[in-house]
Amino acid sequence: MAPSITSQPASQTITAGQTATLSINATGTAPLQYQWQKNGAAISGASSSSYTTPAETTSDSGAQFAVVVSNSAGTATSNSAVLTVTPAPVAPSITTQPSSKTITAGQTATFSVSASGTAPLNYQWQKNGTAIGGATLSSYTTPAETTADSGAQFTVLVSNSVGSLNSNAATLTVNAPTPGALTSSAASLSFGNVIITKNSSLSVNFTNSGNVNISVATVTISGAGFTASGVSNGQIITPGQVVPLNVTFAPSATGSIPGSVTIASNASNSPTVVGLSGSGVLAHTATLNWTASTSTVIGYNVYRGTVSGGPYTLVNPSIVAGTQYVDSTVLAGQTYYYVATAVASGNVESTYSNQVVGSVPIP
Repeated sequence: MAPSITSQPASQTITAGQTATLSINATGTAPLQYQWQKNGAAISGASSSSYTTPAETTSDSGAQFAVVVSNSAGTATSNSAVLTVTPAPVAPSITTQPSSKTITAGQTATFSVSASGTAPLNYQWQKNGTAIGGATLSSYTTPAETTADSGAQFTVLVSNSVGSLNSNAATLTVNAPTPGALTSSAASLSFGNVIITKNSSLSVNFTNSGNVNISVATVTISGAGFTASGVSNGQIITPGQVVPLNVTFAPSATGSIPGSVTIASNASNSPTVVGLSGSGVLAHTATLNWTASTSTVIGYNVYRGTVSGGPYTLVNPSIVAGTQYVDSTVLAGQTYYYVATAVASGNVESTYSNQVVGSVPIP
């Protein structure tokens, strides 16, 4: 009886480096002879009902194996069995290590790694050796960091079915934010002429234009007769805060007096300097007399200007009851132009009187 194949060889899938075993069952008059073939070519020595290949490579993937069974009565050829050879799995290998980062407090940092190996690759980021929940991608972005996180070490464990590998550690450096500028509303203050024994005050505003507290180290003022208040050593100026500095000039001698106020701080533009200037002058008086009004009045007002014909400015702080007024605010070397008005009940004023001129000598 001629050969008959009762069980065909089955297709196989193996990994590179492995062997595959193919087999059949056949009937017929003994003895039966077997000859295995690979892609139609006889395989030397493959003359049994089963055949085990040598260790295969991926280049053998897709090869077809069949067997010819024969005896004295005839031959029978099996179906072809296909051999699939898949690459051997490769353990993870890190091709690009995560790099250290430097950021400013309040910012985030992103660490990343590149790895090769048989998919799927799994990632687990760690901070100082402790796994970070949810950090399972090839890159990891931290939350907004503080200076307390400076020096933290970040690594990633890469794994697959073959094995696992830890990356090098990347160091996070977190710097404190740099304060912004401390800006002044004026670059200088000019007090003009100030009578000795009297004083004059002006102010300048300082603004924190950044997003970080500014700490004042020292407030220094120079120039005889200048004093300052409102900003003090150690004061904290918060972002957007405006603080006034009040400067008073009280000269004790005649002449021009230069000065400055300097604020040293941790601001980016420290020190902040405002120039000061003023002149001390001697006190003089101008005595004005006039004839009483023939109308019924409650008093008089005195006006002064520095240009003939005005404009004039009221100089007496309250209504003058008599017919004399002493102006004690005149300055040496100046010429003044005076007029007066009569004031009736209800603060109704008359028109200006005739103008008189007074020149103050220079001592």
